[in-house]
Amino acid sequence: MITHFNSKSVYLGADLRRFNEIRDYLDQAHIRYKYKVKNRMGQWAGRGTIRSNTGSAGQPAASAHEYEILVHKDDFDKIRLPQA
Repeated sequence: MITHFNSKSVYLGADLRRFNEIRDYLDQAHIRYKYKVKNRMGQWAGRGTIRSNTGSAGQPAASAHEYEILVHKDDFDKIRLPQA
């Protein structure tokens, strides 16, 4: 089981294509992983979300989400990620 205490981050970024490539690689290598998707525009800041306070004009839609992939720390050294 992958928990906060025994995991390491393999990927942290906003590129959905790269996120999916890494997940496909881990599936093919039979390495268990856990992932998190965070909507940065939906974070609460004071009296509402960032988007409701400032709007989203000028913000690329692709960078609104942050993706993170975590693996067990014992499996971290086994990973040889393909180059982007």
